[in-house]
Amino acid sequence: MSDNGNYPDVNPLDWETVQPYVDQLLAEPLGADSVEPWLKKWSGLVSVIDETEAQIYRDVTENTADEAAEERFKQYIEVILPQTSIANQALKQKLLSVEDYEPTGETAVLMQRFQTEADIFHEDNVPIESKLEMLGNDYNKIVGAMNIEWQGETETLPQAMQHLESRDRQTRKAVWRLIMERYLQDRDRLNELYLEMLPLRRQIAPTAGLSDFRAYRWQKLSRFDYTPEDCFTFHDAIEHEVVPLASELYRELAGQLQIDQVRPWDTQVDPYGEPLHPFEDVAQLEAGAQRIFDNLDPVLGGYFAVMRDGYLDLESRPNKAPGGYCNEFPVSGKPYIFMNAVGTHQNVSTLLHEGGHAFHVMESQHQPLIWNHNAQMEFCEVASMSMELLTAPYWRKEQGGFYQEADARRAQAQELKQTVFFLPYMAVVDAFQHWVYVDAPESVSSDELDAKWSDLLDRFMPGVDYSGFQAEKETGWHRKGHIFGVPFYYVEYGLAQLGALQVWRNALQDQSKAIADYRAALALGYTRSLPELFQVAGATFAFDRQIVGELMTLIRDQLALLET
Repeated sequence: MSDNGNYPDVNPLDWETVQPYVDQLLAEPLGADSVEPWLKKWSGLVSVIDETEAQIYRDVTENTADEAAEERFKQYIEVILPQTSIANQALKQKLLSVEDYEPTGETAVLMQRFQTEADIFHEDNVPIESKLEMLGNDYNKIVGAMNIEWQGETETLPQAMQHLESRDRQTRKAVWRLIMERYLQDRDRLNELYLEMLPLRRQIAPTAGLSDFRAYRWQKLSRFDYTPEDCFTFHDAIEHEVVPLASELYRELAGQLQIDQVRPWDTQVDPYGEPLHPFEDVAQLEAGAQRIFDNLDPVLGGYFAVMRDGYLDLESRPNKAPGGYCNEFPVSGKPYIFMNAVGTHQNVSTLLHEGGHAFHVMESQHQPLIWNHNAQMEFCEVASMSMELLTAPYWRKEQGGFYQEADARRAQAQELKQTVFFLPYMAVVDAFQHWVYVDAPESVSSDELDAKWSDLLDRFMPGVDYSGFQAEKETGWHRKGHIFGVPFYYVEYGLAQLGALQVWRNALQDQSKAIADYRAALALGYTRSLPELFQVAGATFAFDRQIVGELMTLIRDQLALLET
């Protein structure tokens, strides 16, 4: 839990209650010997503001039709966030001007981040960033309002998508087409939304003194340990080491389903049996996850138990924002998990994934400064993706989990296959954004965006046949919220997947040591570089053909064991 700096009279939605404390920090004499206590005071104030931001975002995503929550969100984004950005810039400049201060240990990486953030800050960009936040919420509202009618019932899209696991191919195809038709109803709205965002983002970079929006985001996301060129190296490794395995798995699936080609409505079906239905309601999901975490590590189980008292929102319902996330309430000292559960194994996997994020929050909370909780996003995703794999031995009912032996093996095989299928998709999302923000024409059209997405699917996902459904194929970028809300944030999942696979590889040899190393890395928070965090977790921060090829061989070998 963060020290809130004893700010009981601060209301983060009323900047007049915040500004006096900012002024005190700015007025306080600051020398090399007083940096640490000054940083703790500032950290306490940030924690109070972050707590309110987390609650506002929780409210607006739990019910996208809540007008009062929408007003608080708007007040925060349009009024408070700009004031916070300006105040933080002034405080960073004060800190960075201190002579003879040599950051060490827990503050070295932080000072590098502060310097970079200060360098790219420009007050003219503050209202643009706020506008983009509001537009990102518009995407959530558009998608959160989507439903389909199926067999006389209205279903949310997460509820509808569970039918894509049906053994009946006509059911899968019919539901897939309904989902696609629902997105296509808002095709023009989503195109207009993105094309409103694009020039705003392009405007930010030159104002910040950078060549393009990619360069800006690279600095904004504190990507100090790899470059855009490294992303292309990763894309190359995926194309040569993952795509062949994915295509092989698709061919196997087609053979098992006795079909000529895998179509987009076939990709979620398990050829070995009826769809896994591990729980009936979220109470069963929570209880099962609790048993799994308890058996994996009692400390981690204890963390999850704390969250069950008001810090989980798991079920799917109308007007709930899509997707899932974990957020930190730093003053309360608790993480919060949001998701849309409908009874599938994917829901189990999602809760385990978000549980890994939550454990990262809990393990790193001993760090005295709020900025050193969690870590670089590339490693935050190692925390979450590793949890999906580390918990696999405990998915069996005799270990407290959800499945009998045969179904547990099916679930594990499904998890590994989805990893193989995910990496090429990640490359599509990442390569698309590199093109949009660097190589696309200034006046890029929605037709050109569609064509690029379609070309990238052909390059990275040739195993899925979209013939006859070109509109559904080329508008796939509409269905990836990151492209709208958090540009360039997606390669992190791919890089982290490589780290998580290495943590899992270690666990296959020594589970207890792998978990100990994992927790030790989480506890370091944001105080080390990515290569150092990967190393403590027992992994190597690499993404070339060699490491990717080794990990695909590992998956191939483990699938052979699971499916014998």
